[in-house]
Amino acid sequence: VGSAHEVMARTAVLTLSLLSLLSCSWAFQPRLATFGKAPLPTPACRGRGTRGAAGVVAAIEVVEPSYNLALGSFVIGAGLLTEAKLLADRQVYLAAQPEVDTKRIGIANIAKIGSLIGGVPFALFGLFLAYQTTTLRFTFDDSSFSLVKADLSTTGENVVVGGENKWAYDKFVNYDFFPSESFPILVYFKETQTPQDQWNVGPGEQANSPEAIAKGAKPGQVHFFPAIANVAQIKADFVKHDCAKL
Repeated sequence: VGSAHEVMARTAVLTLSLLSLLSCSWAFQPRLATFGKAPLPTPACRGRGTRGAAGVVAAIEVVEPSYNLALGSFVIGAGLLTEAKLLADRQVYLAAQPEVDTKRIGIANIAKIGSLIGGVPFALFGLFLAYQTTTLRFTFDDSSFSLVKADLSTTGENVVVGGENKWAYDKFVNYDFFPSESFPILVYFKETQTPQDQWNVGPGEQANSPEAIAKGAKPGQVHFFPAIANVAQIKADFVKHDCAKL
């Protein structure tokens, strides 16, 4: 079963990871829009276009969704819940053995509770990510990177800093993938299109601190979102459209 300290340490790490992902995901979750809906996209929509107010057709590339993050979170949660069930069975077995030290039963109980505390949030978060992956899309047009609904209608204003969820390529100052491009959990970018008085909201306070600027960071508005789309395609389009990167 392992020691109580090991169980609690593992649970703490998993829980902190979940909370970090959830905070970033919530910060990037748009409000539901009330605008009219466009036709449902198909795989061919990567080369489709939309007609603007001036009647000019602009090509739009829709990034393919990726359920890897949702699946990974759900599998972790399911694994922890399975472990909790096995530990509960072991606890019952140990309790039926009169010669077993009560300390071992207590450790099994702590391990079971720890697995439940970690398993339930991870499983629920996996379902939440699956919902986001199904209902949201990232697009690239001739001038901007956007977050839209799956039917390509607008997502409304950004719930954190306001303004449309659409950012011009020439306003990018950096982008990256965390913890790495080969194992992406979060996609990050920083831009100067958002009004400057909003740049220090949330993680921007640290990202725009004098210490960060002294180390080479460029000031701007920080954005994080879960890797719910094809990261390789996102990077390729960032490069294709000359988005700045430090």
